[in-house]
Amino acid sequence: MYLSEVLSNILSIFLLLTLYALLFSQIILLCEKKWGKALISFLGAVGVLVILWFPLVMAAMSAPDFFGKKHPIPEGLEFYEPLGERFSLSNTKDYPAEIDSLNPETYLQLWNDAQGGMYLYDFYYPSLPSGDIFLRGYEVTKNIPLHLERLEPYSTVSIDSTATFSQLVDNKNFTLYYGDWGDFYAARFEVWHRNAATGEETKLLEKIYRVEGWMR
Repeated sequence: MYLSEVLSNILSIFLLLTLYALLFSQIILLCEKKWGKALISFLGAVGVLVILWFPLVMAAMSAPDFFGKKHPIPEGLEFYEPLGERFSLSNTKDYPAEIDSLNPETYLQLWNDAQGGMYLYDFYYPSLPSGDIFLRGYEVTKNIPLHLERLEPYSTVSIDSTATFSQLVDNKNFTLYYGDWGDFYAARFEVWHRNAATGEETKLLEKIYRVEGWMR
């Protein structure tokens, strides 16, 4: 568990305890028919929650988790780097990417998006039945899943059946939440296909990239 998650859990516990205390005090005051004190207590508790909630939430969301520093890229590991921003005129040298139907390493292309940790991907492949294309990602050194519950649905693209090598995914965006801006680590991205007729899932290829996380 990383620092932002710890702070989020602490915040949730604090707010929950405060709500329980508020409810308990309101019950006592109402049972004693102290209407004025009950109203003042209620407004005071709400005020405290409003005042503390926003800075606590912001602190929890912006706290660095040091994921990359805790999982340094192994020396000698071969990896790719995402290409420059897809639609930035300053990075036109990276576009179009060279795609070779005989070289699977070119089938998956990652692009930087507007902020660190935000990415776009293109994917090319030979013939496939209709279904879904989606990504799964793992930190390389310890095989840590990179929020698959978010990555899979947000990276999913439905495709029709194809008979030849073609581009199946164009400019699909996704975000990585582990890590911070400039806190790089190695991630293994797997491209999967889910057959629309049978539901069978097949891994098509995998590719290692150096990535960073989005500082939410």
